[in-house]
Amino acid sequence: MIKLSITAFDKVINVIEGKAKAVPTFSYSVLNNYIRGSVYADSTTPETVLIGTESGIYFVAGKEDNQEFNEFLFKLYCQRKSKNLRFTLFSSSEYWDCVINELFKENIKQLSRYSFVFDNKKQFHDKNLLANGYFIRRINEELITYSSEFNGDYYKEYWGSVSNFIKNGFGFCILHKGKVVSECTSIFSSLQFSEIDIATHEDYRGQGLASIIAKAFIDHCLENEIIPRWDCDKLNKSSIKLAEKLGFGNPVKYSIFV
Repeated sequence: MIKLSITAFDKVINVIEGKAKAVPTFSYSVLNNYIRGSVYADSTTPETVLIGTESGIYFVAGKEDNQEFNEFLFKLYCQRKSKNLRFTLFSSSEYWDCVINELFKENIKQLSRYSFVFDNKKQFHDKNLLANGYFIRRINEELITYSSEFNGDYYKEYWGSVSNFIKNGFGFCILHKGKVVSECTSIFSSLQFSEIDIATHEDYRGQGLASIIAKAFIDHCLENEIIPRWDCDKLNKSSIKLAEKLGFGNPVKYSIFV
């Protein structure tokens, strides 16, 4: 088992694209060096790969019957769990689902998620629907300090630091009386994609703010030739409903293991 250098990351694209039902955005974030992470492979000409973030989110793809690689995967899981560190594993296919279940047995739980495809033709622009006293702002370091949901700890976990998010990511929020009441931010971004994470303060729900701020985020993506992405739990009906309203459709189901 080898850990690939950044200069060898381009070799991984051929392994993950076309062979996975849904490639998570964080994989591209690592491969494009937007966030720090690790890429493990079975050889310098990889057939099986594991892409991981520093926060402990992993994606496995490629050849499933590589015993040495699979043993390494389980060993990595044991090492992280012994240190009480996160280990969340995204699967690339039903075949990998079976391998992971057999490898980890009762140690890990399988969950189903949807990855949606954005249809630009269904996009609507409701920039002027905010009531008086509400303002849309791009998220910056100061606004992050006012956020209860997407605060400094959030960006440290997923981006490594607030400064790295400001450099490589983006997001927008709605302010009311100086308070951050709704936010849409990139939990992960890459050269091609940006994955949406969204939250509205409980006192301000039911006003359509999530839809408005998400559209501001999507508009920014389209203006910069970035494809917005929406992933959520299969059972999250409210997230699915909002995704469809915003122009996301044709969900692909995939598994994660926690």
